[in-house]
Amino acid sequence: MFDTKRSYKDIFNQRADSYHEAMLRWPTARDQEFYAILDGLDIKPHQRVIDLPSGGGYLSWYASACELHHVETSELFAELCHSKSPYPSHITDLTDLPFEDNSADVVLSLAGLHHTENKSELFNELFRVLKPGGQLILADAAEGSVTARFLDGWMAAHNSMGHKGWFFNHTTIEQITEAGFSIDSVIDRHYHWCYETVEEAAQYCKLMFGIDLATIDQIVSALNVELGFTPLDSGVGLNWQLRFIRSTKIMV
Repeated sequence: MFDTKRSYKDIFNQRADSYHEAMLRWPTARDQEFYAILDGLDIKPHQRVIDLPSGGGYLSWYASACELHHVETSELFAELCHSKSPYPSHITDLTDLPFEDNSADVVLSLAGLHHTENKSELFNELFRVLKPGGQLILADAAEGSVTARFLDGWMAAHNSMGHKGWFFNHTTIEQITEAGFSIDSVIDRHYHWCYETVEEAAQYCKLMFGIDLATIDQIVSALNVELGFTPLDSGVGLNWQLRFIRSTKIMV
């Protein structure tokens, strides 16, 4: 079962390939999520955008008109990212980034930070690399949310690796402000992961989350009970929710 001392790197060096397969088989399933983290940003071609942890480099499908850098701790994810994204990828500890002080315009982090228990060092490092006035935009599950309960509950019980998340809460906000950022907004967004059928949704989640202790029919039932589906004009939407935190490096 899941060892809470195992890092994001340890986890995804074992199952990044199945996660990547889900993203490649259903490349538009999480469109609403990726568009949400980019919502309101006016990114220029010359601006440096850091994406961390970047997974398989999926942000490059949405934010192509900039100087994009993928940052990963998992060698397997970085290898998959390099095979699909035209932008540079860096394998490094997230608290020791290979960028100069005040060199980045935007840092984006989507759904990967719940694998990090103490985020203070990371936020301090992101403050260092961002330019004054640079933006830090984070999205992940909030403590106590339906998403968090699903991940640490049913999903953890049906994944031989288990799952333990350190989700966004009031301490997260305190750590961001202590690093020197001003908080611009904190929004819990409800949206959908979109598929043609509920069976596709189950197949996607089985691959993405490594659900190896349940059948597709069992996963369909669990998704229906734990998260719910919404009928769409074309197909179905799996109900999903993340907390989006936008902050700015205070001008000095």
